[in-house]
Amino acid sequence: MSLLGRLIGSAALLGVLSSPACAAQQLQIFAEADPPFIELRDGRPGGPYIEALQALLQAHGVSLRVTLMPRRRIAATLPNSPGSCGLALNFSPGEAETISYVARVAPVKLAVYALKGAPPVRNIEDLRPYRVGAVEIADLSDLLGAADIGYEPVSPVAQRVGMLQRKRFDYLLSDERPGMLEGQGEPQVQRVFVLAQVDRWLACHPGLAPALLGSLRQALQEGLFAESVRPVWARAGLGRYYERVRQEWELIPKPPAGYVPRRPR
Repeated sequence: MSLLGRLIGSAALLGVLSSPACAAQQLQIFAEADPPFIELRDGRPGGPYIEALQALLQAHGVSLRVTLMPRRRIAATLPNSPGSCGLALNFSPGEAETISYVARVAPVKLAVYALKGAPPVRNIEDLRPYRVGAVEIADLSDLLGAADIGYEPVSPVAQRVGMLQRKRFDYLLSDERPGMLEGQGEPQVQRVFVLAQVDRWLACHPGLAPALLGSLRQALQEGLFAESVRPVWARAGLGRYYERVRQEWELIPKPPAGYVPRRPR
C-alpha cells in the first residue's frame, strides 16, 4: 500500500475511534442514601444499586459520576441539570412533566408491621383508631392521605423496628428491608399485610440524547436485578434478597420449569 493510502487509512481509523458512537459517555447520577442499597463506603457512594448500575452501563460505554443528596433536592435539580439522572426515584405524575422516567430499576414492597398479639387489622382503613408510624416515603404518604389516616413520620434511616418494639406506635408502615425481621429479640415484630408493591425508577433530564436513552433502557430491561449482576448482590450479602426479587418482580422473565438458581455466596 502506498504512503498516501496508509495515511488515508489511518485518518479514517482515527475518525472512527473519535466518533461519538465510540466515545465513552459520563452520566451524572443523583441518589439518596438508602442503606443497604445506596450508602457511603470509605467516603464514596456505593452499595448494590450503584455497583449494579455501573456494571450494566459499562457494557454500553457509559461511566457514572455519583452524588448523594436528599430525594426532594434531586427532583428539584434534575430539570435544570442536562446529562443527569436520579436513581431509585418514585414515580410522580406531577414531576413527569419536567423529568423523563426512563426505566424501572427496583421493586419496593410496602407493608404494615405490628408486635405479635396486636389487634387484628385487614386493610388500611382499620388503622384509623390506632397510633400509626409511617416511613417518610411518598407512596406511603399518598396511601395514608387518601385513607384520611393521621400518622407519625419516621425517618428512612431510623431504627424503625426498634421504635415499634418500644411501642412508640401500634403499627408501622414501612418498605420491606432485607433482614428487617431477623435477629430481633422479644417482643417479636411481624408483618400483618402487604399494602402495595411499587417501583423505583431511573429518571433523567428530559433533554438526554436519544442514543443515551436507548442505551439506558436496553441496559435496564431487568432493572438492577439482571442475571449479569448476581455477583454484585452476592458480594453485598444480599444474595437471597436478589433471588426473591427475581422470583417475584413481574419485570423479570420467569425461569423455565425445573430451573434451579445458583446458591448465593
